[in-house]
Parts: sequence; C-alpha cells; structure tokens
Amino acid sequence: MNSKISAFQFYSILLLSRILITLTYTPKYTEGITASDKIFQTLFRFIFGIIITLPVFLLNNKNESELQNKNGVFQKIKAVIFSAVFFYFSVTTVARLDLFAGTVMFPETDVKFLLLLVIVFCAYGAYLGIEPIARSAVMFVIPVLLSLAFICLSLVKKVDLLNLTPLFYNGVFPVVKTSLSAVGRTVEYAVIAASLPFVKGNSKKGFFIWLTLQTVITAAVFFFEGTCLGAFSNMQLFPVYTIASMAQFSFFRGLGAIITGVWILCAFLKISLLIFLQSKLLSEGFGIKRITVTVVSAVLLAVVCLFISGNVSRFNAVDSSLVKFILIMISVPALALAELIVKRVKKCVRQ
Repeated sequence: MNSKISAFQFYSILLLSRILITLTYTPKYTEGITASDKIFQTLFRFIFGIIITLPVFLLNNKNESELQNKNGVFQKIKAVIFSAVFFYFSVTTVARLDLFAGTVMFPETDVKFLLLLVIVFCAYGAYLGIEPIARSAVMFVIPVLLSLAFICLSLVKKVDLLNLTPLFYNGVFPVVKTSLSAVGRTVEYAVIAASLPFVKGNSKKGFFIWLTLQTVITAAVFFFEGTCLGAFSNMQLFPVYTIASMAQFSFFRGLGAIITGVWILCAFLKISLLIFLQSKLLSEGFGIKRITVTVVSAVLLAVVCLFISGNVSRFNAVDSSLVKFILIMISVPALALAELIVKRVKKCVRQ
C-alpha cells in the first residue's frame, strides 16, 4: 500500500471484520464447552492474540524502509502466502453468507445470484482501494456498535443466570482448544501482519484497543446467548440471529433484521479488504496489474463458492478450523519470526 491510512481507520475495518465472525459463529466451533466456558474463553483468546502478534510488532519496530523492500525473494514468498490465506478466508466468508442467506434470509430461494452480486460489489470495492474501504468502516463502526448495544439492552429482561454452569465443567482443555480455534478463525491477525508497516499512528495502542473491544463484544454476545437460550443455543445454526430475533424494545419486535444488516455490511467490508490485499500484495511483489489480480480473484472466488453453495457438507469440509489455525500460525508468528531471523543473519554477515 503506497498510501497510508490512520490506525483508527485500519482498526475500524478490523473491528467490523471481527464482529462478523462473532455474529455468524455456529455451535460446531464451541462443541464440548458450556455457556460459562464460552464467556471465559474470550480471555484466553485475548492472551493468545497478544502472543502470536508479538513477533509482528517486533518486526515492525525495525527499519521501515527495509520492510517495504518489495523486490526481495522473501517478500515474494510473503506475498504468495498472505494472498493464499486471504483468498481462503474470502471463500469461507462468502460461503458462510450463502449458508446464512439460504437458511435465514431466503430459505425458499436459490441465492446463487445474490452471491455473484456480492462478489462483484466486493471486487469493485477492492478495486477502488483501501481509502474508500477505510472511510466506510469509520462511518459505520459507531452505528454498528450502537446497534449491538441496543440489542443487548433489549435482551436484559430475558436473561436467566441459572442457564450458566460452573466454569471448566468439562475440563480446561476443551476451553483452551476452543480459544485456539477462535484465534485461527481470526484472519485479522494476518491482515495486521501484512499491513502494519503501512499504517499511520500508534499501531500498538490501536491493536490493544481493537483486541480489547472485540474481546468484550464477543464475551457479551456469549453471555446473552448463554443466559437467554441456555442449552437450546446448541441446536441453532446461527445462535446470535436467534437471540436477536427474541429481542424486543417498546414497539420494536424481533431485531433479527438489524443483525442481518450489520452482517451484510461487515461481510462487504471484509471481503473487499481481503480481495484488495491480494491484489496489492501480488502487484507489488510480482508486478502484476492490480485490476488483473482483482478480477482473477473474484472469478475464482465465484467459481469455488458456487460449487460450495447450498451444500452444508461441502461448507463444513472447506471451513476447517484446523486449516485456518495452521494458516494463521504460518502467516503471523512464523513468517514474522523467520523475517526477524533473516534480518539478524544479514546484519551479522555485514558486520
């Protein structure tokens, strides 16, 4: 990214992107843990998030001009790895939209045309560049947070604390495993690793604010899900949509439409960002025109997602928590540590 965006803009995009994961999580990601454990494991996520990004921030403390050397072999390797990671997460995000639209929004309708339309709009958003995406995120982040707060307040009367169980009812290991799985589903860590040198302002402070906010939001969602639905939440495909549909305030009845609107907005920004990063990294690393990468990425995304569309078994096969965890570990701490080692070796050789 030749042009920089502010830390506030950058983390606004990432916050909306991460909120999307929270709003559309399915019970298969939290199998084996209780409602109380779901809330508590967000603390483990917070700690793990700091640990895996520490090498990235150590790398970012180095000479910035070195980090922006786009012609080295190592930078080309990073471009390929990050692009592959971002494409994979783009596929799973669009596929989840297909699952949501096909089961909640339009259960009696073939949503393939909607998917194609979403991909086209996201590709256009990516083509416009990071600045329009960042401005959109800043414009919508406060309304989205207020909408979520409104829904939570509307659910207060439905809270039943008896639905909460003792912590670590099934042991500590399932809680830690679920936390690590959640870290793997957070592609935003890879986005930070790929983009941090090109963000203006206090990136470290912004990171901690972002990590804290998304931790609090996730814990709040799990609290209201657990206390309002209890064990019934495990039988819902999208529990957050279910509790939003239960919410009511004055003449407002069923706030599922608000969650749907937030979902679509966050999905658009996230997919646009991931396609943009693919195009930018590959154009800088290999001299390919950004528009070419954008079009090819969008076409491949459409082909893969249309193949998955309407088939839950294919979606579950593609949306693998293990694969995501491995990809995040490779693209975030492993790549940063490798680059730190390479730079240290080069420095020793020069001396």
